[in-house]
Amino acid sequence: MDFQLLFSSIQVLLGLIFLMVVVNLYLVFRLKEIDPFAKWNPSLLNGGGFFAFYIIGMVAATVSTIYYYPELTLIVNPASEHGVEIDRMFNNTMIVTILVVVVTNFVLFYYSFRYRTKPGRKALYYPHNNRLEVIWTVVPAIVLTVLVFDGVGVWHDIMSDPPEDAIQIEVNGKQFSWTYRYAGADQEFGESNVTFINEGKGNELGINLDDKRGYDDLVTRELHLPVGVPVNLNIRTRDVLHSATLAHFRVKMDAVSGITTNFHFVPTITTREWRERTGDPEFNFQMSCQQICGGGHWNMGAKVVVETMEEYQDWLSSQQTFLATYQGTNPDFKPDQNMASESEEGTEKIADAGL
Repeated sequence: MDFQLLFSSIQVLLGLIFLMVVVNLYLVFRLKEIDPFAKWNPSLLNGGGFFAFYIIGMVAATVSTIYYYPELTLIVNPASEHGVEIDRMFNNTMIVTILVVVVTNFVLFYYSFRYRTKPGRKALYYPHNNRLEVIWTVVPAIVLTVLVFDGVGVWHDIMSDPPEDAIQIEVNGKQFSWTYRYAGADQEFGESNVTFINEGKGNELGINLDDKRGYDDLVTRELHLPVGVPVNLNIRTRDVLHSATLAHFRVKMDAVSGITTNFHFVPTITTREWRERTGDPEFNFQMSCQQICGGGHWNMGAKVVVETMEEYQDWLSSQQTFLATYQGTNPDFKPDQNMASESEEGTEKIADAGL
């Protein structure tokens, strides 16, 4: 038998034995016409229990927050320029929220204790107070208005058009992996469409073989980003809804079938610097999927590397072009001879699909 199962079973049995002993003791007292709870005050127990619950809960929440705070990815150490603003808004909202929770719950639990039932105490009927109504309507409205306007401003800045000099990277999601495409020397992506996809021949992104702009494109499984340079992610999916998420960079954008979404940002720290800062030599940034997309959703992740521009350029130059990779899988492929028939077939599929 598994040790953990045995240990849990013993705990359950001990609990049952303790419960039986308590019940037997109570029955013995009752047989002797002794009520051990005769002098207990239920109102005091309930009121005291409420207030004790509040105090213990606040202490537990405070201690756990202090303990886990350094590990909360979405609170500390943003790795992008706009992430600083995201964290500022998050912290402001948390301050307001925590203040409201602490004050309102203190009043709730304290009043349960302070105004518990006592001999001679009568309940007060207090149906309405205009001043209180105005205060708890106007104050939250003002606070929420400030938070909303702040959020709208930050959202507008983040979701504005990407800079003209931003590096364009295509992010392609499918169950259950990410694939990336970089424009080659011509700095242009070749045409791609799901109707051109042929994984058996090494064309999983559906790059149109009739479009020479796609020959020098680079298809990779890792996302490499240069530090301090604007990057625009063009996000696509070939099947179901996914959500491309770079938590450390405060990036999250859905990948929606049939359209291309995008998100631009500026990384501010390299992978090497992050490892030195955290003392974790094995650390790597990751792209994950934050939209449940099937049975393998939990494992849909990819390594992300942030490096200097020189290192980034060296990495790009070490990658094989799409054409070289495709010819490695299809040695008989001759671009000038084979393009026409395959592209015509793909064009017919596009026309039939109305795309």
